[in-house]
Amino acid sequence: MKKIGIIAALPDEAACLVPHSLTLNTPCSLNDNMLLCLSGIGHDRALHAAALLIKQGAEALVSWGVAGGLNEGLHSGDIIIADKIISNDNEYPCSAHWQEQCLIHLSSDSYRIVSSSIYSDEIICSSPRDKVKLHQQSGADAVDMESAAIAGLAKEMELDFIAIRTICDEAIAAIPAAVIKHTDHLGKPKPISFVLSCIFNPAQIPSLLILARAFKKAINTMKLIAPDLKDRHFLYNMQP
Repeated sequence: MKKIGIIAALPDEAACLVPHSLTLNTPCSLNDNMLLCLSGIGHDRALHAAALLIKQGAEALVSWGVAGGLNEGLHSGDIIIADKIISNDNEYPCSAHWQEQCLIHLSSDSYRIVSSSIYSDEIICSSPRDKVKLHQQSGADAVDMESAAIAGLAKEMELDFIAIRTICDEAIAAIPAAVIKHTDHLGKPKPISFVLSCIFNPAQIPSLLILARAFKKAINTMKLIAPDLKDRHFLYNMQP
């Protein structure tokens, strides 16, 4: 059985798989054949966490978390199993046998699951206009900030890789300035500047509420599939 390393950028994403809080960049064991590492947001942090997992014996990597929607047909709480990761001029195909098994074993009437490509960027794609443009240019249906780093390292080390993401903000939803400018690398608001941003720009508050509800819906879907990912051993037994 291959030992799998899972990278989660946010504490809430990691909490779907483990009942206790994690220390940043400190891999923990979920079972004998699965490791989890909390990375923080962004390319470089995800790359560092993935390297730590490989040092701990991970032989395959999973990018786990939420993503932004680029395709208007995707809604908050939908699951996307990536067939490839797109980043600038690079494309990283995901392991086809992993993708196939995930689509089979994680399918349920409780949520929608699709197979498509994810664009991975180093900056937040925040406006509906930017999302539409990125979708048209790349063909990707979702966007995140970590998967390209993990996929690139997996390719370099010749490891299996898959990205399992749930849609948070939809293509038509804007990410408010308070989130972009006044949250830290774990997605936590910086109290003073976050509140001041809301006071001086109250028009963003409805978008903040929409985003909070979307994030909760995405996390709830992740909680539904987490037991299958962690406890059903179909991932370990797949053959290329």
